[in-house]
Amino acid sequence: MRREDNIKTRLTDRDQLLLAVQKLIAHGVPEELIPARLARAFYVDMDELNFVLQMVRAARRDSGEDRGEPYQAVA
Repeated sequence: MRREDNIKTRLTDRDQLLLAVQKLIAHGVPEELIPARLARAFYVDMDELNFVLQMVRAARRDSGEDRGEPYQAVA
C-alpha cells in the first residue's frame, strides 16, 4: 500500500464539521457516536468538533428537538 493511500482527509473547518454532524444526526447516529464515526474516516479537529456539537445541541434544545440525551465532550 502506498503512503498516499493511507492519508486521511482533514475535517477541520467548522462549516464542514457542521455539515457532517447534521448529516449523521439525520441518519440517526447518536451524538455520542459521531466523533468515533468521523475519526474513522477523517483527521478531525476535536476542539472544533466539540464546539459544533455544542452548537447543534443548543439549536436542538431551542427548537424543542432535544430528547434529553446526555452530551459528553470527546476531548
